[in-house]
Amino acid sequence: MELLKKENYYHVYNRGINSETIFHDEENMTYFLKLVTKHLSPKVNILAYCLLNNHFHFAIEVTSETKVVNQAFSNLFNAYTKAFNKQNSRTGALLERPFKRKLINNEEYLKQLILYIHKNPENHNIVKDFKTYEFSSYKSFLSKDVTLISHKKPYIITLFNDLNNFMETHTNNNSNDLNMEHDDDDSRPARSSMKDTFFKYIHQLQDTITAGLEKVDGKATFQEDIWERPEGGGGRTRVIENGNVFEKGGVNISGVHGKLPDSMQKYFGVEDADFFACGLSLVLHPKNPMVPTVHANWRYFEMYDKEGNIVDQWFGGGQDLTPYYLFDEDAKHFHQTCKTACDKHNPEFYTKYKARCDEYFYNAHRNEGRGIGGLFFDYCKASEEMSMQNWHDFVTEVGDSFLEAYVPIAEKRKDLDYTKAQRDWQEIRRGRYVEFNLVHDKGTLFGLKTNGRIESILMSLPPHVQWVYDHHPEAGSEEERLIEVLQNPIDWA
Repeated sequence: MELLKKENYYHVYNRGINSETIFHDEENMTYFLKLVTKHLSPKVNILAYCLLNNHFHFAIEVTSETKVVNQAFSNLFNAYTKAFNKQNSRTGALLERPFKRKLINNEEYLKQLILYIHKNPENHNIVKDFKTYEFSSYKSFLSKDVTLISHKKPYIITLFNDLNNFMETHTNNNSNDLNMEHDDDDSRPARSSMKDTFFKYIHQLQDTITAGLEKVDGKATFQEDIWERPEGGGGRTRVIENGNVFEKGGVNISGVHGKLPDSMQKYFGVEDADFFACGLSLVLHPKNPMVPTVHANWRYFEMYDKEGNIVDQWFGGGQDLTPYYLFDEDAKHFHQTCKTACDKHNPEFYTKYKARCDEYFYNAHRNEGRGIGGLFFDYCKASEEMSMQNWHDFVTEVGDSFLEAYVPIAEKRKDLDYTKAQRDWQEIRRGRYVEFNLVHDKGTLFGLKTNGRIESILMSLPPHVQWVYDHHPEAGSEEERLIEVLQNPIDWA
C-alpha cells in the first residue's frame, strides 16, 4: 500500500463495500464535502475531486506528516459513515478499506488525472455533459469564489497554460480510455520543466513565509485574493494589515504568460516573442519604526520563438533591508544570513550580489541608497559554471533563508518604545521607498507594461507616508547617522 508522504501528490479514490451506494442524493454529497473541508483540507491541498453515487476521486497534495494525514482520512470516513448509517438505519462499514491511493509521479500524469476526474460523471453516463455536473471541481476552476480547490487553482491552471486552454483541453480530450482506478503504469517519472518546478516552489514558499509572519504578528492574518490575468495566467495575493507588528504587508505569487508586449519586446531587443514569468514578491511595512521594512523577490522568466521553443531563460531575485533606525547587530545578522546562503553555492556570490544590491536599490535623484541592501541578482542564465538547475538551487536557497534573516530582527525590535518624532521620521523615509518603487524599480515597470494586476503590483506602497519640504535630520542624531550609511554603504558581513 502506498504511503501518503508529505509534499507528494496522490490520486485517492474509493468505493462502497461491494460497490454499494455511498451517496443517495445531493444532500449526502454536500455533507461529505463539508466533512472534507473540516477534516481533510487542513492536512492536504485538494487539486480536483468528483463524487459519484458509489465512489469518489480526489487528486491531493499532502502537506502533513504521514500519521497526521492518515488520521485525517480516518476521521473523514468515520464521520461520514456514522452519519450515513444513522440516516439509513444501517450498521457496519460503508467504504472499502484501506482506501486506494496512487502516487502521481509526474505532471503529465497529474494533468491527465485532472481530466479523468472531471470527465468521470460523463464517462459513467451520469450526465450527458460533465461541465454541468455539480459535484466535481470543474466548475470551481471557472469560479472566482473561494472553494475546496482555490489553494492550488493557479498551479493547476498553469499546467494547462491558461484557463481557456484548461476548458478547451477538457472539451477535446477523450479520457474514456484512461483507467486511472487500475493504472499499473510502470513508466519512469518525468522531470518537470523548470518553470513548473519553480512555480510549485513559490507556492510552497508563500505558505511557509505567511505562516511564519502570522506567528510573529500574533494578531493579524493574511487575507488571500486569487486573480486571473486576461492575457494569460494569474496569481495569489496575500495581504496583512493593521496587525500588532505589521501595519501593511504583502506576500504575492504570480505566473503570467502570453505575447510579450511591444514595449517589452523593444526592451529585450526581440520581435514577435511569447513569454512566461513567475515569482514571489514580498514587502513588509512594520508599525514600529525600530523594526525595518523588508523586501524580497525570487523570479523566473522564459521567452519563446514562434514555434514555442525556449530561446532565453533566467532567474533573478534577492532580499534587502530598509531600516529607519540603524542597529548594527541587525544589519550584520541580515547580511551574514545572506552570505551563508550564497557561500553554499559560490564563495564569490555574496560580494558580487551585495554590490549589485547597493547599486540597484539606489535613489539616484537623492544620492542615497533605499536601505542597507542585502542581495540582488538578475539574468542568471546557464553557463559553463552554472546550469539552470544550479541557479534554481541557489535561488531557492536564498528564498529559504528569508525567515531566518528577518524574523529574529522583527522579534527583537517589535516591542521597543518610540516617540511621535520617530514615527514621523519613519514616514518621511517611507516616502523615499515610494520614490524608488515608482521611479526606478524594474519589477514595477514590468508588471505595469505586461498588464499585471495593479493592486498586487502596488501593494509594496506603505499606508502612511510623509513628504516634508527640504527635510534634513538634526546634526549628530541617529537619523543623520542612517543617512550617512545610506550614502556610503558598509560591508556588514
